[in-house]
Amino acid sequence: MHWSYCDVGRFSAEALERIYTNLSPSRKEHIDRLRRPEDKTRSLAAEGLLQTLLREHYGITNAKLHRASNGRPYLANSHLHISLSHSDQMVACAVSEDPVGIDIEKIRPMSLKICRHLCVEEEKAYLLSDSGLTENDECQDPEVLRRLFEIWTAKEAYFKKQGTGITDLKSVNVLHLERETHNLENYILTII
Repeated sequence: MHWSYCDVGRFSAEALERIYTNLSPSRKEHIDRLRRPEDKTRSLAAEGLLQTLLREHYGITNAKLHRASNGRPYLANSHLHISLSHSDQMVACAVSEDPVGIDIEKIRPMSLKICRHLCVEEEKAYLLSDSGLTENDECQDPEVLRRLFEIWTAKEAYFKKQGTGITDLKSVNVLHLERETHNLENYILTII
């Protein structure tokens, strides 16, 4: 498996236009449906990052990424599995011979009420342990936020790997999953 991440600022407007020009029709359609310019930029940057990974690690040039009916991106005529993610100014991708999921999220203050929809009891205990916080609190505690985004990214990466789309976030306890988590300044990145 190979993965990478980068700031979208790495790609010039000209580079993003070249990436767009070389997209498959289904990917162009996906990009064209995005309403916000920053979403288009992130999606194109993720495509560019993927092209770099494929070229450098698999010798694949001019790969055409397609979109399955369930929205999952795939490479036609390839045994490789891919996963893409973006958040704020960062994009990430993973390529593997086995199913893979990757997610990156910017760490930011938020209400812990999200725990009600995101976490099983063991995850809540891990998240809130020794913090003095409850799931009714607004959180700015860096350690609690790191744990929250660790759980969040692991769940999203898990569902991407499954290829089912996010169904029930509380249907999986990510604390027991084999995963790789990276703290990247103000971001958390998880690969499953």
